[in-house]
Amino acid sequence: MKSYHSGKVLSVTWVPKNPPRLIPGVVRILDQTRLPHKVAFIETCDPHRIWKAIRSLQVRGAPAIGIAAAMGTAAAVQHVRASSGAAVVKAVNRVASYLATSRPTAVNLFWALERMRRVASENAALPPPELLRRLVQEAIAIRNGDAAMCKAIGEHGLTLLKNGCSVLTHCNAGTLATAEFGTALAPVYVAHESGLRVHVYVDE
Repeated sequence: MKSYHSGKVLSVTWVPKNPPRLIPGVVRILDQTRLPHKVAFIETCDPHRIWKAIRSLQVRGAPAIGIAAAMGTAAAVQHVRASSGAAVVKAVNRVASYLATSRPTAVNLFWALERMRRVASENAALPPPELLRRLVQEAIAIRNGDAAMCKAIGEHGLTLLKNGCSVLTHCNAGTLATAEFGTALAPVYVAHESGLRVHVYVDE
């Protein structure tokens, strides 16, 4: 089976685009419903498509859902014709409120959307192009922060593992659920990179 670890295939990422727009780019989502037989991506700035991807489990895992929502919000509002920062804020609130209905039990979804709302509100006095840049930067920061946190989980968790040990995981704990390194599986990934043999029992 193909390995999806360590950035070989990221679950959610930002893809810059070339046309001369203010903040050109789309959110790229790995369609997890097609795995393991096919690696297929959704590239979109359409909030309805992003909503569907979250709702239909094309993107899974709490961190990945939050990242998809943040990047989806940033991508969607690029195409709003706004004459003021206040108009951008209104668009952010509208998109965020809509995406929040996709998975009402996903804690990271609401956390990420609130960060996007806060950045928009705190920078409402900026010209629209600069505010849009700030929103993209915040979405990428959410993604990078999750990757750094998961990497740290792996490095700290490695101290608990020994060569030849076994690990039991529960729920969606691998790299596909996060920005890059996984949560409970992060120590296993780091152990593998360090040359340790670890057997993983997957109970779901």
